[in-house]
Amino acid sequence: MDFKIVFIDDNLSEDEPFVQNIRKHYKDADYKHVFQNPDKGLEYVLDNLNHKMIVFIDWNFSGHRKKGIDLLKEIRKKTSLLYIVMMSANQLGTDIPLDSIIEMMNEENFFYLDRSNNDFNSVTAIIDKIRSNWSTKFDCVLEQWLIRHPEDNNKEAFSEASTGKTYTWADILSELRLQSAIGKSFEQKLNEYYIYQLQRSKK
Repeated sequence: MDFKIVFIDDNLSEDEPFVQNIRKHYKDADYKHVFQNPDKGLEYVLDNLNHKMIVFIDWNFSGHRKKGIDLLKEIRKKTSLLYIVMMSANQLGTDIPLDSIIEMMNEENFFYLDRSNNDFNSVTAIIDKIRSNWSTKFDCVLEQWLIRHPEDNNKEAFSEASTGKTYTWADILSELRLQSAIGKSFEQKLNEYYIYQLQRSKK
C-alpha cells in the first residue's frame, strides 16, 4: 500500500459508507485503521509516524473527556509533517469554540471536513490535495527514491559532527518524519545546500 488512512471517530467502523467510499476510491491506501477509542487511535498514530499517513479525527468523542483538538495537540508535540483532517457535523463558532477554531486554523498540514452534508467530493478534494502536496515534500520524495532504489537504503547519508554517529538514508527518512533533532538538522542543512547551489548557478 502507498499510504495509510487512519480514522479516529467513536461513530465509525470499517463497514461505514464513509470508510468504504474511501477504500473504493483509493485502492492504494491502507484504510483498515478505524479507532473508536481516541486513546487507542492516538497510540497507533504516534507508533507509526515513520509512515506516510493521513489521519481523520472526529471533533467530539461521546463518553470521553478528550476532544479532537486534544489529539491534534498530542500529535503536534511529535511532528508537524503529518496531515490531519478534523471532522465534525457541528456548526463552527457555535458547537466548536472560537479559540479552538483559531488554534486549528493556525496549524500546518491541517484540513477541516464538514460531515453535516455527506459530500464525498469534499473528502476526495482534501485527500487529492494532500497527495499532490506529498509529491513535493522531501520526506515523500526520498521515500519514493528508496522504493525505486532499494540498494540506497543502507548507504550513509549523514554524520553527526558532535558524536560521529552515522545515519543511512532509511534512518534519515524515519528521523525526518519523527521530526527529531537529527531530522530537523538534516533538513536545515539540505535547504542551506539548495540555496548555496542556486546562488552558485546564478554566477
